Amino acid sequence: MIKLCDCDYCKNCLGMKDGHPVCYAFKDGVPYDHMNRDLKNLSECANGYKFVPINKKVIKRQIDSL
Repeated sequence: MIKLCDCDYCKNCLGMKDGHPVCYAFKDGVPYDHMNRDLKNLSECANGYKFVPINKKVIKRQIDSL
């Protein structure tokens, strides 16, 4: 089973760059050690940005399209 990091479910995620999620907090790519954290419970990821969940219906559509 593939485990997705919380970044995949965050509104601040901008996409991928060289195999790493890119977001407003990490514009050069999210570091591997950060991906293993429980982002939902962090007060901040970096640069004043924190995890903001996307709509669950959007997530379901993304999963269903796989």
